[in-house]
Amino acid sequence: MITIPNKDKIVHFGFYFVFVFCWTNAIKPKLTKSKIKIVFVAVLYGIIIEVFQSMFTKTREADFFDAFANTCGAVTAYFFLEFMKNKS
Repeated sequence: MITIPNKDKIVHFGFYFVFVFCWTNAIKPKLTKSKIKIVFVAVLYGIIIEVFQSMFTKTREADFFDAFANTCGAVTAYFFLEFMKNKS
């Protein structure tokens, strides 16, 4: 069996990358400000979820690194979309 350290952080990154990528493509905003708002909302959502799971559950706790991985995934999706837009 192969163990991957911090694989949950990879999942957090991937989820927020796909989340921002799909949301942006679903509404197809023309303005960069709109894309930045999508990233901001995704990051805020990730932070709120981390805080809520520590407040409202007994088996989970907030993890700064989960929120950081969420943020990295969202921001990477933004830059990826900008790169792809400039490429075409």
